[in-house]
Amino acid sequence: MAIGYYPINLNITHKSCLVIGGGKVAQRKVEGLVEGQASVTVISPSITRVLDALGAQGLIRIIRREYRQGDLEGAFLVISATDDEEINQAVFAEASEKGILVNVVDQPELCNFIVPSVVRRGDLVISTSTSGKCPALAKRVRKQIEKQYGLEYQEYLLLLSQAREKIKARYKTEQERGKALARVLAGIERRSDYLWEGIAASFCKSI
Repeated sequence: MAIGYYPINLNITHKSCLVIGGGKVAQRKVEGLVEGQASVTVISPSITRVLDALGAQGLIRIIRREYRQGDLEGAFLVISATDDEEINQAVFAEASEKGILVNVVDQPELCNFIVPSVVRRGDLVISTSTSGKCPALAKRVRKQIEKQYGLEYQEYLLLLSQAREKIKARYKTEQERGKALARVLAGIERRSDYLWEGIAASFCKSI
């Protein structure tokens, strides 16, 4: 039976997240968790220079040894990024027993969640997944999205957030608010140059 996935954006701020493994794959997972403001612990006898630097900066905690049964106690989420099948199986078993979110990299059968390919533009987050069928395709789609949605969308979203607050204060009904926000979006989308200096003023006119 095919596995069904329900896409969500998970709040991991200050949550205890473990990464088992210290290679380049583990490094990528750690960087994503740090970006999500998690409290990250890495367990591995050897680590990359980047992970070592993150540890020196106090951004992550590093335990330089192999995974042991019981290491997952108190964890909110765990990612196993090792090439040791015995360790991966043990991590999955312990996480499953304790009801912890677990992802064993490149082994969907040892996961209760999978990590999508992500484009971030400030608070705009666009994720792509193939449900574990072909991560390479998700990566290709992500690169296409990166070209379509440039860094200017970070500021775009901030301005839209401001406009939304003004709209909520000015209009009482959801219908009126929806029409006002649609006018703002239409005004922005007509601009092809993405010169943002005059957009804030145009918001007020659109609203």
